[in-house]
Amino acid sequence: MSWDFAQIWSNFLNWLADITPKLLLAVVIFVIGWWTVKLIILFVKKGLAKMGVEKSVITFLSSFCKYILRIFAFIIALTPFGFHISSLFAALGAAGITLGLGLKESVANIASGVQIIVTKPFQIGHYIQLNNVEGTVTRIEIMYSTLMTLDRKEVVIPNSIATNNILTNYTALGVRRVDFNYTVSYGTDLNLVRTILLEVAKGHEQVLSSPEPVVVVLRQAANGIEISFRVFCVPENYWNVLFNLEEQVKKVFELNDIKLPYTQVDIHFKEAIKEKENQKSKETSDSSQIKSNNSKSENKSSNT
Repeated sequence: MSWDFAQIWSNFLNWLADITPKLLLAVVIFVIGWWTVKLIILFVKKGLAKMGVEKSVITFLSSFCKYILRIFAFIIALTPFGFHISSLFAALGAAGITLGLGLKESVANIASGVQIIVTKPFQIGHYIQLNNVEGTVTRIEIMYSTLMTLDRKEVVIPNSIATNNILTNYTALGVRRVDFNYTVSYGTDLNLVRTILLEVAKGHEQVLSSPEPVVVVLRQAANGIEISFRVFCVPENYWNVLFNLEEQVKKVFELNDIKLPYTQVDIHFKEAIKEKENQKSKETSDSSQIKSNNSKSENKSSNT
């Protein structure tokens, strides 16, 4: 079999001359479509924000529109190659069941995203805990929700996980309790401790007066009396109240000579070892003395 390389090269050049304009046109259409989608999404966000729509709904709808419009941009970019939108939609419809089965996790995430927007278990700006991860919700998109943790890490969670697991929302009720637990000595004046703690809470501007701060005795422990100091604040002030009050309580306790006992364990290794050595030497001495007495008795018997 002989190859006509000249003919093959000529056919390749003809194909390249035919495909290049179509390819360039497709690239131009796709780039224009891509940037057009960005502009549309920007206008959608601004329009929804002016209408007073919640941030969670805005990010979800923006994400949904972005995916749909980019798919349209890709389909339109294929038209120079002879692809017709109607026939392509028919092919996609025929393959819909197969795609649905193959992408069932993605479909579940999309359905869960719609559920989150409708039922509102959390919204953007809420502080939540999910699967041992805590953070502030920064985005709710069509398939994923994003949390920003306290150490500035971005955690992306599939929406299906958010709807199928136990979720704790610390922000939804608009108030959050801050707990402080202390153990004071048995001789401490509990009324003085209660007065001091309530004054500290009253003096902090971010501590709410309603619900009122409380000081309760939890139990009488082995090393002291356990006291719980509980105050309330708006969720966004939680960490500030926690750290500030902890420092203020320490200073006030020191000024009023209120001491917090700690568990003390005395370990006497040297004494125990010394006692064992003395006991062992004593046993050895007694054993030697017994042997000596036995040998003397035997000598007397033989002489007799």
